Amino acid sequence: MKLLVLLLLAPLCSIAQFENNAKLPIKATLISDSGKINGYFVYSGDSTVILCPQNRYSENSAIKIPVNSIREMHLKNKKSHLGLVAAGAVFGFLLTAGLIQNNDFNNDGKTSFFELVWSAIQGTTSRNRQRRVASLIAGGIGGTAFMLAGLLTSRKFSLVFPIQNRNNFYNEKMGKLNDYLKF
Repeated sequence: MKLLVLLLLAPLCSIAQFENNAKLPIKATLISDSGKINGYFVYSGDSTVILCPQNRYSENSAIKIPVNSIREMHLKNKKSHLGLVAAGAVFGFLLTAGLIQNNDFNNDGKTSFFELVWSAIQGTTSRNRQRRVASLIAGGIGGTAFMLAGLLTSRKFSLVFPIQNRNNFYNEKMGKLNDYLKF
């Protein structure tokens, strides 16, 4: 019975590993005592960081860098976030098209999100041509601004290690690193 429980718990305790030729999403730049190393982040352990020079994982080409030799670590997530960009563009369109109409339906002096959405729908489908054009132009400008903001933002993470006690510093920052990585 104990053996069965241990076997069932084994997958939970193992380290997530990439398969050979799996695409690596996080670009990494490490500056160590021996020089600058560019590659793609594979794994961070207690005392080593593993990088791969190409964006496809290969066990043979993995580079192990000891933490006590790292001076700086810069990570950039290259995952596609086009869904969030599209949602931001729609949100920007609704927000600006609704704000241009400035409708407060329940007369409480505050405009809720649902009132903004309803105002945007009314403005963009209005029979009044000036109102419709103003809502569509304002919504288009707002949607474009939100879309560009979403495209230009990227997730970055940087650590600058002190000269002394690099391992202790790394262990202190390990929680933030794991939050960024979100394997």
